[in-house]
Amino acid sequence: MTPTLNLDVSQVKALISQFSDAEQEDIASYLDSLTLKRRFKKLLFNKKEVPISIEEITAEVEDARNERYK
Repeated sequence: MTPTLNLDVSQVKALISQFSDAEQEDIASYLDSLTLKRRFKKLLFNKKEVPISIEEITAEVEDARNERYK
């Protein structure tokens, strides 16, 4: 039998806050890998509801770049 811990989210957050920045980034990457597929599907689903052209996307990206690199 594998030992388990029963922790709530606030306890897990408290534990994570004790890790170094590098360890926290590793945990964040791990969590991203667990949720990426679901988040991507949600993004694609939501995109269907928002009509936007490639030209509009390009214009937004250029505006963001211009703001960032002023």
